[in-house]
This record gives sequence, C-alpha cells and structure tokens, in this order.
Amino acid sequence: MASPVKFLLSVVAALLLLAAILYSGSFVLFLMDPRFTYEEMDLNKDGVVSFSEADYVSSSKERAIFVNGQKCIEFFALKDGLPLKVVCHEKVL
Repeated sequence: MASPVKFLLSVVAALLLLAAILYSGSFVLFLMDPRFTYEEMDLNKDGVVSFSEADYVSSSKERAIFVNGQKCIEFFALKDGLPLKVVCHEKVL
C-alpha cells in the first residue's frame, strides 16, 4: 500500500505537469496566429516574443479604416484599443 505522502506528491506533480503543458500549449497557439508575423508580435523589439506579448497580440480584432484614401484593415488590441498594425489593399478614388 502506497503512503498518503507519496500519493499526494504524485498528484501535485501531475497537476504541475498539466499546468506546464497548458501554458506551453496556449503559448504555441498564440504564436501560430496567422494574422501576425513573429516580428510583429515582438512589441518591445528585443528579439523574443514573451507570453504576455503573444497573448496581447492574439487578443485582437480587425476594423475597416481609410488611410489617405485607401481602404485598410486595422488590427487593434481588445485590452486597450491601441492599433497593432494597418494593412492597406486597394486605392479608393
């Protein structure tokens, strides 16, 4: 019969492993956002995308805007509404 301490330690280890897997998995999913390149996700331009940067960028939406007569799509952060990038496609007369 296994001791209660060993059982408790194995449960704690399993929970920690599950938390690490969920954290890593969500980070990978954030990095796979097809709307942004790795460089665009690196908000502070230090060469590394942190979990908070990837989360911030992946929590974004799009809205149509006009820039100098061009129809564009602005990607903005849901957290504070700040623009992340603007993509323009066609010229409007």
